[in-house]
Amino acid sequence: MLKKFMLAVSLSLAASLTVGGLVAPSPALAQQAKVSKKVGDPLAEALALGKKGQYAPALAKLKVADGVAGKTAFEQFKINETYGFIYSQQRNYAAAAAAFEKSLNSGQLPAGQVNDRLKQLAQLNFQSPRNLNKVVDYSTRYLKAVGGNDPAMNAMLGQAYQLQGNHKAAIASVQTAVRQTAKPSENWLRILLQSYSAMGDAKGVAATTDKLIALYPTNENFTMMASTLRKQAAGNEEVAINVYRLMDRLDLLAKPDDCREAAITAIVTNVPAEALKFVEKCTEKKLFDTTDARNQRILADARNKVKAQQPTLGQLAQQAGNAQSAEQLLRAGTVLLSYGQADKALAAGKRALQQMEASKGANPDDAWMLIGRSQVQLKNGGEARKAFSNVKGADAASLARLWGIYASRI
Repeated sequence: MLKKFMLAVSLSLAASLTVGGLVAPSPALAQQAKVSKKVGDPLAEALALGKKGQYAPALAKLKVADGVAGKTAFEQFKINETYGFIYSQQRNYAAAAAAFEKSLNSGQLPAGQVNDRLKQLAQLNFQSPRNLNKVVDYSTRYLKAVGGNDPAMNAMLGQAYQLQGNHKAAIASVQTAVRQTAKPSENWLRILLQSYSAMGDAKGVAATTDKLIALYPTNENFTMMASTLRKQAAGNEEVAINVYRLMDRLDLLAKPDDCREAAITAIVTNVPAEALKFVEKCTEKKLFDTTDARNQRILADARNKVKAQQPTLGQLAQQAGNAQSAEQLLRAGTVLLSYGQADKALAAGKRALQQMEASKGANPDDAWMLIGRSQVQLKNGGEARKAFSNVKGADAASLARLWGIYASRI
C-alpha cells in the first residue's frame, strides 16, 4: 500500500510541476535591460521550443546561452530557471531540482517567490531518484516560513521521515497534517499505521485503525483490522463472541485458529447454532478440517448442544415476551437471534433495556449490543448504528463502534 501511495504522490506532483505549479519564464528576455542580446535571444528560443515540447533543441539553445562568456548573475539566474522549467517538463526531476536550487541560492530570486521555491524543491526531491535529506531540509524550511499550515507538505515530510526510519518524527508530522484537515487522506492514515506499528505502539495502531475504518470503510481496510479484532477477542468471552461475529460478517475468519476459536467461543457462550455456522463457512473455505480429531469433537459438541437447545426455543420465545429479569431477557434474545429470530430478539433486548434503565447502576451495554445486532439482521442499518452508539463500556465501546461502521454499509 505504501508503494501505491508513493506512486500516487509522484503522479500528482508531476502534474503540478508540469502544468499548474510551474510558470515558464518570460520569453521576452532580450528586451530586458539586465539581459544581453547574446544571452536573451537563444534563451527566448529555448523557451519557445520548450513550450512546444521540443526539449532536445530547447536544451541545445539553452546551452548556447549558458556558454556566453561574462554573463551577469541575473543572466545566469534566468538560464537556471529555464533549465529547471525544461527539465521539469521532461520529468527529469533531479536535474530540475539542481537547476532551481542554483536559482534559490543565487540571491536573484524575488523574496516573494522564495517560499514557493522551497516547497517546489521539497516536491522535486521527493521524486525518483529520491533525495530524502533534501526533502526534509526544504520541507522543514518551507513549513517554518509559512507557520506550518500546509497539511499536504506536513504529510510529505512525515513520509520522508518514515522512509528514513525516523518513525517518531513521521508520526509527529503526519499527525499535524491530520489535525489540519477535516477529513485526512486515507494514505496519511496508512503512513501513521505503519509508523505506529514499527514503534510497537498498540494504542496508536488501534486509534488510527478506528479512524481509518470510520472514514474509509472499504473491504481492504476492514481486512487490515483483522489483527486488532483478534487481540480484542482475547478478553472476556462476551466481548470475544461479538468480535468473532463481526469477523464472520466481514469475512475475516481467514485462519484455521480463528475458525476453531470462534466455534469454541460460541459453544461456551451458549449459542451453538452460531458455532455450526462458523464451522460451515470455514469448512467451505477449507479452513476447518473435519478429519481433524479436535475439530471433530468441536463439531460434535456443537451439534449435540443444538439438538438439546432447539426444543426449548418456544419456551425462550415466551421468556422474551414476559420474563421479568433483564438477564433472562438478554439470554433468551441472544439464543433466539442465533436461530435467526431477530424480531423476537429485538423485542427482548428492548424490554431488557427498559428494565435496566429503571434499575440504577445497571449496565445496559449488553442490551444495546443485542438490539444493534438484531437490527443488523433485520437490515435496519440506521437503527443498528443508533444502538451501537449507546454502548459506553471500556471493553465494548470500541468494538461497538466497529459494528456501527459495519452497519453503515447495510
